[in-house]
Amino acid sequence: MNRRKRLVLWTSLLVGVCACGTSWCAQEDTSVWVPFTAQRVTRMYGLSTSGRGDIISETRVFTARNKDGSLFIYDAANYSPSSREHHFGILQDAATGKTFRIDYDHQRLRVLQTPEPDKSLPLRPPTGQEYKPASPELSLGSKVIGGVRCIGWKVVAGGPHNPGGEMWVAPSLNYTMVESTVLNYADNVLMEVHLEDIQVGREPDHPELFRIPEGYQTAE
Repeated sequence: MNRRKRLVLWTSLLVGVCACGTSWCAQEDTSVWVPFTAQRVTRMYGLSTSGRGDIISETRVFTARNKDGSLFIYDAANYSPSSREHHFGILQDAATGKTFRIDYDHQRLRVLQTPEPDKSLPLRPPTGQEYKPASPELSLGSKVIGGVRCIGWKVVAGGPHNPGGEMWVAPSLNYTMVESTVLNYADNVLMEVHLEDIQVGREPDHPELFRIPEGYQTAE
């Protein structure tokens, strides 16, 4: 799978979390954003007739959310303002509701997603009522991942651009995706994503990550 296709899948996991959950989701609802930092680990496997095959690639990236609700993913595990060793970041900006791809190498921005016209801004934390399964049979119950309680559900495949798998989110982290498995039969790959080293309540060390760099060219 090429980088563009990986980015499409990756972004869909970030900004396209589908509805899930049951009435017990509301037990951990919060009216404020919970900041955190973590490492996002992505592993790609080939698919064989017997299931998961050999590992194709593994990446570890820095992931964080600030107290305002903006979410940032950077493609270097150890970020510093003076050393941008890799290529891009993805910013879901709570103030505008837009999701940007930030190309640090070429000083460019690309808008990956814009909010619906009737979307209230700035983005507010989701509630348990927003997470309801299409069918109770899709629920996978709950489990602890990285020290955080999560609820999970099955994702039913809906074509090559909507592959099936599993999704696990943390109610105590405003329903942030903590673990997912995506079966993409169109590309014959299995993608697994999970968070490690989750630091709940920790504000990111570099607040400039959550600001659009000045002077960057923007492409809608």
